Amino acid sequence: MLTEHGRKIMSESKKGEKNPRWNGGVSEYPNHTELKKIRIEVLKNSKCRCEICGKPAKLVHHINEDKSDHSIDNLIALCRNCHELLHCDDEGRSYRGRLLKGSPNKYSLIYGMTINEIAKCFGVTNQAVYYWIRKPEKKIWLEAQLIKLLK
Repeated sequence: MLTEHGRKIMSESKKGEKNPRWNGGVSEYPNHTELKKIRIEVLKNSKCRCEICGKPAKLVHHINEDKSDHSIDNLIALCRNCHELLHCDDEGRSYRGRLLKGSPNKYSLIYGMTINEIAKCFGVTNQAVYYWIRKPEKKIWLEAQLIKLLK
C-alpha cells in the first residue's frame, strides 16, 4: 500500500506534459473545470440515473450541443449507450465507430419519432427529412411542426 508521500510523488509524476493523455493543454470544452463541477451536480440531481432510459449514468450531455454552455438547464445525465445514440450518424454508427443495434433510434430520442414516422407524417421520403434536419432554417421549421403534432 502506498503511503501519503508515495501517492503525492505518483500524482506529481503524471501532471501536465508528463501525463500520457496530455494534448498540449487544449480541451474539447471551454472552461472544462466549470463543466466538471456542474457535471457532479447534474448527476446528483438525477440520482446518477440516465434521464432517457433510467440506467446508471456517468456522463452529461449538452442539450443545445454548445460545448461552452455549461448551464445546469443545458446538461442532462446520460448512460454511455444513450449518449452514443445522440452522437451517432444516420446509419446508427457511434462516434467510436460502433454500430448501435437494438437501441432506441437516435431521432426518436430527439424528436419522439423515428425518421420513418416523421417522413410518413409529412408525406415525404426519409432523405427529405434528413435534408431538413441538416439545414438550420428547415430544422427549426420541422421542430416547430413536430411540437404541434405531438401536442
